[in-house]
Amino acid sequence: MKCVRCETNNNFKERIEAGGRCKNCNHPFVFDPKAGSKFTDIFFKNSIQIISSENTLFFTPKQLWYLIEKRLVNKNNIELLGYLFISAFFLPFILPFTFTLAFIIGVQMRTLFLIPTIIFLSLVSFLIWGSKSQQFPTKIRRIFARAMQILGGLILVAVLVWFFKFSTVKNTAFFLFLLGIGLGIFLIYFGMRLLSIQHKIPQPLQFHQSEIPHWLSRWEEVNGEVTNVLAPSKEMSEPIEINSEVKAYSFDRVIVCDTAEIAQFLIANNFHFEHNCAVLSIDGYPQNIFSTVMQMLKQNPDLKVYAFHSATPRGVTTINELRNSPNWFGGNNLIIYDLGLLPRHVFPSKNMWIIKSDELAGQGRKIPAEVKQTLSTDELEWLEAGFYVELESFSPRKLLQVVSQGIAKTQAVANGYSSASDSSLDSGYSSDDGIILVGIDDDNRNTSFFASDSFG
Repeated sequence: MKCVRCETNNNFKERIEAGGRCKNCNHPFVFDPKAGSKFTDIFFKNSIQIISSENTLFFTPKQLWYLIEKRLVNKNNIELLGYLFISAFFLPFILPFTFTLAFIIGVQMRTLFLIPTIIFLSLVSFLIWGSKSQQFPTKIRRIFARAMQILGGLILVAVLVWFFKFSTVKNTAFFLFLLGIGLGIFLIYFGMRLLSIQHKIPQPLQFHQSEIPHWLSRWEEVNGEVTNVLAPSKEMSEPIEINSEVKAYSFDRVIVCDTAEIAQFLIANNFHFEHNCAVLSIDGYPQNIFSTVMQMLKQNPDLKVYAFHSATPRGVTTINELRNSPNWFGGNNLIIYDLGLLPRHVFPSKNMWIIKSDELAGQGRKIPAEVKQTLSTDELEWLEAGFYVELESFSPRKLLQVVSQGIAKTQAVANGYSSASDSSLDSGYSSDDGIILVGIDDDNRNTSFFASDSFG
């Protein structure tokens, strides 16, 4: 195991003899797999560098937790994927070769069929297990399902080549030809079915997020302060006095997040300065300037409102609260954009970190009726089953990119929206920029909001 200070390799015996320190520079080790940790000091240091983009971005403790979970899962699956691809590409050519050899040698050698059949069934079982296993992230499970489709395609090609090039036209050969074609088509179809259920497989967690503060504390005691990690957002009750001249101004737009942590994250990374916008959370963060900022926002009749939230029952109700709550923009005819995250964004995703919670399942069953109108049946079933994806499962760079691109795209939509027909409110008008206008029958009021059809 390498020392983070001098990068000297220390084996377990040397670490024990040095009292848990480096044999070269005497620097203490914080995390030791031999002592029960699942990762090393180098792993933890690299995780901090990755999540902070080389100390250029601030991040939340939960973002670090998610990254460590993902890195550990990916680290454990490299060898397994190598075996998967070798098997998937090699087996289709074993089958026709064995069939041909059996016919050439004689009837008594047809028992050779058992060998590739057993291998084939084992591989298919392995692919089914891998595509449904919670041990792998969504991206890896999708690779298993794709491998089954590839296997089916290779079997189709191999059977066609064998039948037309090497076999004689006999009843048995024709039967095997039909069997191979049917098998290939079935595997392709079954792979598609496995791909369609990936959003219903939750990802198990190796650690509880409450361990992160303890890890950071231990790390900072030995290696110094981690300057880019954000402290837990605290309630700041005492209002800050803002100059009256500043209060006379407003903002072009406001980003409303469903959690204080995401709002704190955007503010810490100067998103509000770079995009001339206010950043608030739905629960009133930052508390010490919230009321003042709201007064400033309501001075702009052309204010653009952006909702940024997790794919959770609480998150999907953010738009409804912004439209109807008197504490927000109830009664105002403002354009509201939903940047996500919505369940519909999760379903086709290859790498989102899906979790399941009984508590959120209960919340999902209590989603207001007016919010349910904006969600599909599949989305409601997914939320009511307790599945969810948090914004903090994405890297800081990705989140900043999503919001920046969302603002840029909605500007194009806003410029071209006036040409849309009135019927688009009911049909779900979709622009070329990936923004859908969602119409809602809300007590016979003609209300609507824009929602992104993809995340980022």
